[in-house]
Amino acid sequence: MNMVTRCVGVLAMGLCASVGHAQEVIDVSGMQSWGLDGDVLNELGVFATTQSGDPEIGGIVLGITYDLTIETFGSSWLSDVNIRFGNSDGTFHGAWPDTFTPGLGVDQGGVQRFTGSFATDFHLNADKEFHMTLFESFDDNPGFADAVFREGSTITLEYFIPAPTTSAMLGMGLLCATRRRR
Repeated sequence: MNMVTRCVGVLAMGLCASVGHAQEVIDVSGMQSWGLDGDVLNELGVFATTQSGDPEIGGIVLGITYDLTIETFGSSWLSDVNIRFGNSDGTFHGAWPDTFTPGLGVDQGGVQRFTGSFATDFHLNADKEFHMTLFESFDDNPGFADAVFREGSTITLEYFIPAPTTSAMLGMGLLCATRRRR
């Protein structure tokens, strides 16, 4: 095998090691929803993902799997609880709607477990933070929590780890070319 072939092999292996899919489980137990969208009492969960990849972009969430046990208080219904996904700058970059209602159609209170998954293309910012806000579609208990995620409630992110930037790839190519000359 000549040196040029080895350099191309190293370059391809570096690319493969940096690109791929990863999963991360986020424990959301204890998060509460208090009021309507925008209420200052609503809880914001800020989760720093540990994915690697290009430091200039954060990655793309391809799917979200949820395993949530929701408990409502007072006259609040399970269908009132909404989840909004976002980035550290307060934006949502993607085609899938940013709001999700796990108990959609369950017009009663109590405790119930909701599981499932959906595809998305949610783009994380360079800081790789995943933000999640809970809010109610109807505030049954003004000034008090309407619902809580019970122990063991999780959101699992499946994301694509992007390749290093083009400049990094060019740098690797120059390294190979330099080695070749020596």
